[in-house]
Amino acid sequence: MITLNQVNKHNWLDIIRLSSAEDQQNRVFEKTIASNCLSLAQASIEEAWTVKAIYQNDTPIGFTMYGYSDELAGYEICRIMIDYKFQGNGYGREALLLIIKEMVNQFKCDEIFITFVPENEKAKQLYLSVGFKDTGRVIKAVDDELLYSINRGDYHS
Repeated sequence: MITLNQVNKHNWLDIIRLSSAEDQQNRVFEKTIASNCLSLAQASIEEAWTVKAIYQNDTPIGFTMYGYSDELAGYEICRIMIDYKFQGNGYGREALLLIIKEMVNQFKCDEIFITFVPENEKAKQLYLSVGFKDTGRVIKAVDDELLYSINRGDYHS
């Protein structure tokens, strides 16, 4: 069972050791996502972000960061990652649905944004599978990222 848990003094090292691919370990900027370490640092100085560890039973398998984006003037899933050792098991989809549900409950938001680099086809397919749609906008980040959004009630569980 997938759960979203607090990142705390007991699990933060486990969380920063996770990476999206074996060859991306110990990098501040992974190929298609910022590292969990960078995300935790960002969330510590930008109070709008919530960070959560993604667990499969008692095992930390991923990380997410979400909250209000001033740049987008809306709520955003800023990061979602599943460690490369646990990918391909449906955990990302299950976690994404939990994150959306938690955001709707916590923020009462009607729309949620998510961005990703265009070459991350796996992320694109995941986001489309739960109901995200292309906004046609590109966001300037470290690399240009595509902006997708989903409206409350439009996600597919």
